[in-house]
Amino acid sequence: MKTMIGWLARWLVVAGAGLLAAGAQAQQDLRIIHGSSAGAPQDVMLRVLADEMSKISGSRVLIEPTPGADGKISHAALLRAQADGRTLLAEGTGITSILQLPGHEHEWTDFEPLYRMQLDPFALYALPSRYADLKSFVADMKAQPDKVRLGGWATGGPFHIISMQLAAEAKGKFDWIPYTSGGKAIVEMIGGNIEGAMSNISVYNTFKQRTVVLAHSGEARLAQFPEVPTLKELGYNIVRYHWRGLFIKKGTPEALIQKNYELVQAAVKSARFQTFLKDTATLDGTLTRAGFREMLVKQAADDAVILKQIKIIQ
Repeated sequence: MKTMIGWLARWLVVAGAGLLAAGAQAQQDLRIIHGSSAGAPQDVMLRVLADEMSKISGSRVLIEPTPGADGKISHAALLRAQADGRTLLAEGTGITSILQLPGHEHEWTDFEPLYRMQLDPFALYALPSRYADLKSFVADMKAQPDKVRLGGWATGGPFHIISMQLAAEAKGKFDWIPYTSGGKAIVEMIGGNIEGAMSNISVYNTFKQRTVVLAHSGEARLAQFPEVPTLKELGYNIVRYHWRGLFIKKGTPEALIQKNYELVQAAVKSARFQTFLKDTATLDGTLTRAGFREMLVKQAADDAVILKQIKIIQ
């Protein structure tokens, strides 16, 4: 009996130590929550970033996909978190438009901008058998606007907004078909259900065998896809990127915010992350924290103008 009691006592000590160690580890873990599905472009990028952040900090950096409700689930998760610098929200261009739509529960200003990591040009996808170039697509938008269906992620989101900008400059029209992702829109286009899909250039390699990108919205042609022209060079005054960045809980102490900024910056500047950007035809989106906030203020105002034009908001 004494032997059994002694063994049990030792087991409880070991188990207790293990629980304490696990608790201490959990307190050191950094969580990055995002609203995309596992395997989506944002999720893939964040996992590369998290690996580098973990190497630099010596602590685990966990990626938690919480897809659904146009990001509302991930937004709520950050708002529920402690303001201890251990939880970050990954978001993108759509935060300033989606959070202006009717029924929105939060404002983008409810979250503290931390770091903008990646710029991913928007890209207009089509079937090469139907459209040889952007000129022919625009001609259809002018000649038969009721028959041109253009799809992408969400109504009132960044893919919809840039499509409206293109149509306005081209003096054409289209029917917008919303999907749960840009990739889904491309698949539907390949199946003949829509005429064009607005997505990102970063997924072009996945669909290159069956589609063509008529133009992208970057400042200049990309080394990875030198055959793809920019909207700007084709005469459309549109330079716009689908950026991806991080936000932190408002009220987090300044020292913790700055510590996280410096950690993310070191990871973004790492050789591995820079190679990832090059391989995916995306760009380093680094801004100062003040610069990131200023960009968001301007973007939100610009989004409001477009959302009013398409009569989504008053």
